[in-house]
Amino acid sequence: MRYRPLGRTGVQVSPLCLGAMMFGPWGNADEADSVRIIHRALDAGINVIDTADVYSGGVSEEIVGEALKARTASAARPRARFDMNSPANQRKLDAVEQLALLAERAGLTLIELAVAFVVNHPGVTSAIIGPRTMEQLEAFLPAADVRLSADVLDRIDEIVAPGVTVNPADNSYGDFELRADQRRR
Repeated sequence: MRYRPLGRTGVQVSPLCLGAMMFGPWGNADEADSVRIIHRALDAGINVIDTADVYSGGVSEEIVGEALKARTASAARPRARFDMNSPANQRKLDAVEQLALLAERAGLTLIELAVAFVVNHPGVTSAIIGPRTMEQLEAFLPAADVRLSADVLDRIDEIVAPGVTVNPADNSYGDFELRADQRRR
């Protein structure tokens, strides 16, 4: 796994960040399995874990603490309902179908394409992944080393143009992030 600088801190972090929200009653209630997932992520080179004291009522942090007792790791620190009948959400589903086809043509899973798109962005240091099962973690891991070609990136931009929120109701921030000078390319 290639590590990236975390801003100007001098700390090197993995391009994937293990999200711990699904460990405990909210997702995977099998604590031993959650510890195995954390250990596998660490073994794969992930050195950032996203956690919060509210995840599974604090149980998630206890699981992470147990998993890290014998290990060393760096730790760095939003939910929607979808009306599937709305035209904007139908457009989102159409985009997902097109992206799934693009992923298949590129020899990737949709998960690999999505995570690779994020970690290939020069402004992204580490992508948060949130596996609930070992199978999900294993599905995320290959994306850390996927390099997307200009053709694939161009096709993604055709499916959903840079700076466009398919459903404006999904915006939870201002438009600064969407300005042309803030985009990937």
